[in-house]
Amino acid sequence: MANTQFSDTIHVLVYIAYFKGHKMTSPEIASSLETSPSLIRKIMANLKRHGLLAPTHGPTQLALARDPADITLRDIYAILPGQAPLLNVDTHTSQNCPVGRAVPQVLTHYYQEIQAAAEAKMAKITLQDLLNDVTLLDRLT
Repeated sequence: MANTQFSDTIHVLVYIAYFKGHKMTSPEIASSLETSPSLIRKIMANLKRHGLLAPTHGPTQLALARDPADITLRDIYAILPGQAPLLNVDTHTSQNCPVGRAVPQVLTHYYQEIQAAAEAKMAKITLQDLLNDVTLLDRLT
């Protein structure tokens, strides 16, 4: 099963940016994600801990700590607790086989290159980019 922690965290940030100035509750945000309010509260606590969500006076006054144009997907990815690399090598291979011995080492090298390229691309995509796309799609529907 795929880990959706990254997309869920992005979703919460876009939701807060989209509804800026409106009162929001964790159950309302949770309904957008079709998840539990407790998961939303955990995500928001992590965002506050890492300075992406502003400290608030009350649970309904949510705001980003920085402008959406100043928050990149890389910034978000970097704060995820226990975030594993995008691709993982199966290291449980036969050491009695030349392919089994070599493939994990070979893949590790390439997967590290892929990870670096993905993170470089994430650094170029801002929360504002996503917000612009969400706003555009909302206007088209």
